[in-house]
Amino acid sequence: MLVNEEKNEFWLLSDIHFLSASLHDNGEAFQQFAEGAAGKEMHYQSEAITAFVEEALTSKPTGIILTGDMTLNGEKASAEELSTLLTPLQEAGIMVFAIPGNHEIHNGWARTFAEDKEYYADQLSTEDFKSIFAEGFDNANSLDKSSLSYSINLNDTYRLFLLDSCIYENDVNWNDPTTNGELKESTLAWLQTQLEDTKENGQTPLVFLHHNLYTHNELLTEGYVLDNADEALFLFNAFDVPAVFSGHIHIQDIEEKEDALAEIVTGSYSTENLGYGVLTLTKEQIDYQTRTIDLNAWAEATGQTDTHLLDYTAYQSTVFSKSTAQMVRKQLSSVTELTEKQISNVCAFIDDLNNALFKGEDQYTKEQVAAIKASENYQLLATYSYFLKQYTDSLLTDQTPDQSFTRSILSD
Repeated sequence: MLVNEEKNEFWLLSDIHFLSASLHDNGEAFQQFAEGAAGKEMHYQSEAITAFVEEALTSKPTGIILTGDMTLNGEKASAEELSTLLTPLQEAGIMVFAIPGNHEIHNGWARTFAEDKEYYADQLSTEDFKSIFAEGFDNANSLDKSSLSYSINLNDTYRLFLLDSCIYENDVNWNDPTTNGELKESTLAWLQTQLEDTKENGQTPLVFLHHNLYTHNELLTEGYVLDNADEALFLFNAFDVPAVFSGHIHIQDIEEKEDALAEIVTGSYSTENLGYGVLTLTKEQIDYQTRTIDLNAWAEATGQTDTHLLDYTAYQSTVFSKSTAQMVRKQLSSVTELTEKQISNVCAFIDDLNNALFKGEDQYTKEQVAAIKASENYQLLATYSYFLKQYTDSLLTDQTPDQSFTRSILSD
């Protein structure tokens, strides 16, 4: 037994996309990269992690679980610096468990930036990962020999399964990383044996992985949902896994299926708001709630003078909005019938919906959906951009609250 039975709290952090400050000089190449980073905030990552660590040191959760894409593009230096930033947690007895994301292992995109040029950076290997994020592997009751998957006997009530769902080379790779994921057949075989043992011991299994099991947006399936999701789901349901916790898609979303497991996706810590999940485990139930780090308050309390830090909420929102506007303007670049004001209005329209999607605040009533579709901005999309209309429609279908989840683990 690793921890006590009464109550345990794990904070889930996903898709940080951390880039070590040692890998750039804030020069032209880095600035250009940051401008096109798909809404990821690249300039204040150390401060955001430091604030998270300080919050955890105050609240003292049992542990932190990192569900992949901790590094920007699998730079070894980024993993090492992030681990150093998290070290005060472990020194305080707060465990840190990690699994890789698709950006992590032998990523051909790993770069360092200097002035107006970029260069290859040292890539993170599987052995590096196990060494840098060692605590989970050191506390594992079982390790999968064919991947970075492992299981942890938390206590008599719970066993945690941290699964490596990524596809990567076994050596240095100069090509693009593979976005999609799968659980290897050998990993599934190991997992089944472990789940059988979990059942025999009367424990509840909880699963953590990077890729998704369910479709959380109809336009975001390929590369997001596990290639063998059906096979994995069959196994999880056969052994009564109540919930799976993932990341990858960057949005905060919860998908519940009747008489089946739920999937809770924790949004990206690098986009829109500094959000993370709080998973509370008792003998009777599992509970998940979203929280955010108030970097504005942290900056003021620690005497920061940078205006972006002191109003980080507005700054990060601007970064996210710019990314959305880039996407919208690219889609409308060949349309000559629209005025600049109309295009700006459409950008703001989609930005509001996109903002709600990423924060998990995208549940709309029938009346709200009707009003959105009757709006001038929506009608312009319907006329001039099939893709943007399709994308907007996909943002209006979520019926499940995404901020919290509770499930009893007691038998009826």
